[in-house]
Amino acid sequence: MAKESFRFIHASDFHVERPMGDLYDLPDHLSTPLVEAPWHAADAIFETALVENVDFVLLAGDIINPVSTGAVGISWLLEHFESLHARGIQVYWCGGTVDEPDRWPDGVALPDNVHWFSKRQVEQLTFRRAGQPLAKILGRSFDGRESVYAAEYAHEIEDQFTICVGYGKADAETLNTVRADYWALGGNHQPTVLQNDSPIIRYSGSPQARSLEEPGPHGFYLVDVDVDQNMQVQTIETDVFRYARLFLDAADGAFGRDLRQLLGKRIAKLQAECPGRNLLVQWRIQLDMEQATVVGPGAVEETMAWLRREFGHGNPAVWTTDIELLPPKSLPQKWFDEDTILGDFLRTSQQHRKTQGRELNCKAMVEAETPGTPVWQATLAAADIATQAAMIERATLLGVDLLRGHQVDLLASTRRFNGVGN
Repeated sequence: MAKESFRFIHASDFHVERPMGDLYDLPDHLSTPLVEAPWHAADAIFETALVENVDFVLLAGDIINPVSTGAVGISWLLEHFESLHARGIQVYWCGGTVDEPDRWPDGVALPDNVHWFSKRQVEQLTFRRAGQPLAKILGRSFDGRESVYAAEYAHEIEDQFTICVGYGKADAETLNTVRADYWALGGNHQPTVLQNDSPIIRYSGSPQARSLEEPGPHGFYLVDVDVDQNMQVQTIETDVFRYARLFLDAADGAFGRDLRQLLGKRIAKLQAECPGRNLLVQWRIQLDMEQATVVGPGAVEETMAWLRREFGHGNPAVWTTDIELLPPKSLPQKWFDEDTILGDFLRTSQQHRKTQGRELNCKAMVEAETPGTPVWQATLAAADIATQAAMIERATLLGVDLLRGHQVDLLASTRRFNGVGN
């Protein structure tokens, strides 16, 4: 059998109907780009298919929700499908949770180049060029089960490049039981490589992240297969906005005069790593008690305003979504050694931390200060060890703050500073 090289795109989880998240105090100049970002990221996939003259496109689920997007989303997708059809590019579509075949309007026909895999069973198709079979493609749309069942993809082994397309949870060990060259998976918004040798097993991820839980680059895969069936997989980044969490602790530098310089350097480094992209950044800052006098809420909010003013209006922009203060890893030992109420308080707290609060009985104290309602009684009685430990930690921070005259808000870690009054 003669062999030829070919190329294809693996993409999934467009979710163009889903808005961007984790945004606080959104500025006007970023509102429109943020609304349009998921659409532009998905546009780039179809544009690449045309520019790179791929042979076919694999869509591994959750492309659009035809109900949520309505006529606008359906028209947008059909226009792209027609553009591919005009160039002879095939589309193999595995439906996910939001785009299973039953959701598609009955009166809207798909172009002839689009094949939507059934949700009832795994279908086996053959991609041909000029009548010559080049690849076997097996796929099944989401049928309500969470996982991809590899056994359903069992097929007669031939000397033909084999691709399996599926939506849902999967693991390399299970998928390796089926003979395949490439597994194109969907249903995971983060691009994920489960296995990078034969077979290659990958989730392409969403072309545009939606929250801080989806940090880093997002896009799709462009796969080249040569005449010997060797693969070269290229990641194409399409995200218009990129989420990032940046962490600072006492080792990075203290709050105060040098903080802004430090923040600026971290932003410059991130911009160099993500050229040409708008960045949505959350800062997580570990409190440094040696510099506690300059770490109050006012200082944090002032820093937030400076970050947004200095970096949030460029092109591309770096917008600080919020600053999360983390509690200190430890309190200065000299505070424990003080012959003061603060020292007595910290030594008592330390003792209860060691016993994980087993000797604590808060019920009597609560009843003395407030009515002993059944809710309070049940809450205190039901507290497990983990809850007790968290209560002790929180009470310690509050006590230190009160006894040191509110020099620093140690409970700031329970809030986020996003420019809104707390």
